[in-house]
Amino acid sequence: MTGHLFENVKILEFGGGAAGPLGTRYFADHGATVVRVESRVRPDFIRLLRYTPGDPAGFDGSHMFAMVNVNKLGVALDMSHPQAREVALRLVDWCDVLAENFAPGTMAKWGLDYDSLAARKPSLVMVSTCLNGQTGPDRNYPGFGGQGSALAGFNHLTGWPDREPLGPYGTITDSLSPRFVALLVASALLYRERTGKGQYIDLSQVEAGIVCLSENILTFTTRGQVLERCGNRSRDAAPHGVFRCAPEGDDTDRWIALAVHDDEDWRTLRAVMGDPDWAKDPRFDTVEGRLAHVGELEACLERWTMTFRAQELAERLVQAGLDAAVVWNFAELLEDPQLAWRGHFREVDHPVIGRHLCETNAMRFSGVAERQFRPAPCLGEHTEYVCRELLRMSAGEYEELLAAGVFR
Repeated sequence: MTGHLFENVKILEFGGGAAGPLGTRYFADHGATVVRVESRVRPDFIRLLRYTPGDPAGFDGSHMFAMVNVNKLGVALDMSHPQAREVALRLVDWCDVLAENFAPGTMAKWGLDYDSLAARKPSLVMVSTCLNGQTGPDRNYPGFGGQGSALAGFNHLTGWPDREPLGPYGTITDSLSPRFVALLVASALLYRERTGKGQYIDLSQVEAGIVCLSENILTFTTRGQVLERCGNRSRDAAPHGVFRCAPEGDDTDRWIALAVHDDEDWRTLRAVMGDPDWAKDPRFDTVEGRLAHVGELEACLERWTMTFRAQELAERLVQAGLDAAVVWNFAELLEDPQLAWRGHFREVDHPVIGRHLCETNAMRFSGVAERQFRPAPCLGEHTEYVCRELLRMSAGEYEELLAAGVFR
């Protein structure tokens, strides 16, 4: 394999958190040059997750920042300084794509909104991603993924019917929107290649989340039914969920995920279990009957699953043609042979955190090489390189701007 998929693409990134940086990492991992603009004056909030004043790691000890910003270059640029905008404009002249996920109006405050930049560079591709998009009455709502999951409907659906909404683990809209960003930016680059024209992409994280709940929209518009929380159960199949297995040493938190989709699957499961008397109950013969008595069904099934180690039982059920899997914890993921085969986890050597694992983006392209992973940048680590080498700034000009406090 030769070359990298995006080796000639140049991306300039403003913003913070995960929603923006994860989107550009797809390109960075496959050869694009991604320059991330930050400032010590107002550091990215995920740099502060492990920050303690006086800690020698400073702003560079955040594990989350290190994970989402692999393979990027880092520039320190204080946008409150009057001379910083000119440096930013030179970076715009250099790049193909500008990605930002600030609150609406932030880029315009610096004169870096799309209309201003497109007048200067019509071929520019720019993507903005924030909670509710750049337009509409709630465009200035200052929320994050935790609020996005609630606004998009995820929290209403996640949890148990008799308990409060939980919301999915993590900030789901912050995790979904970067995948849209990567797809849309790649599409805009193709559009530019055909037409020579740039494009502005306004992505609402809430709307991106709603797209992923289309079943619920269709169910309501066709039946008038608002789907509610149902835990791990399915509305259409039973048994369906996670079931406790036998302890393994001191670890009593062992589970298996099992989905029985139809009556044929149920008969297969009965055979695997040795067709115990409780499973012969005619109430369980049909999907409708199993759903009507799902609590009793699950209790009987779990008494059986608890007699097996999770991995042993999963292999037995899969061999019989059923959908089953062990519920891995994160330590076990690092030992998973499938993930190891695909090289999902890669090692990088961070100058502050030390050697650590990071994830790939789960995609492999034929005929092109993957980039060797580089650690996420320390704050401002590549400022001089970017200014001198990429922007062709003279040594005297760089030193003058540095002394003036532009690069902080």
